[in-house]
Amino acid sequence: MSVSGISTGTAGNRTAGEAGGIGSVPGGRLDKQAFLMLLIAQLKNQDPLNPMPDREFVAQLAQLNTLEQMQQMNETLAGMAQYAVLGQVAGYLGKVVSGLERTSGELVRGTVVRVAILDGAAVLKLDSGHNVDVRDVVSVALEGDGEGT
Repeated sequence: MSVSGISTGTAGNRTAGEAGGIGSVPGGRLDKQAFLMLLIAQLKNQDPLNPMPDREFVAQLAQLNTLEQMQQMNETLAGMAQYAVLGQVAGYLGKVVSGLERTSGELVRGTVVRVAILDGAAVLKLDSGHNVDVRDVVSVALEGDGEGT
């Protein structure tokens, strides 16, 4: 079925993705709001003497439902992944670590007093006041070990 009125690029008839980015997500894909808008436009512009078959309409609604469930699952998995990373780096608490501090580039050393997720990365807060990204740790030692290797 052709929906000619919604696909032109004129100022009066814009697609959901062209209307100031409404309904689009990074990568040029459509989100569920844009999908629903397209479905409504398709229903409004269908030929009254030859309407959309029931099966096709139900299939499109099922696709919308599947899209929504997948988005919810992605959000849940992302949250779970952050908690898993936080659980893994909690093992650094009380340990002496040496690593590169990203802001200064210097090698710092200290006892881990806090772990956090900042901008998606696990960061160790040291008693010396420095922050070390877990990916930049070069050595880990027990509190009483003087060597730090």
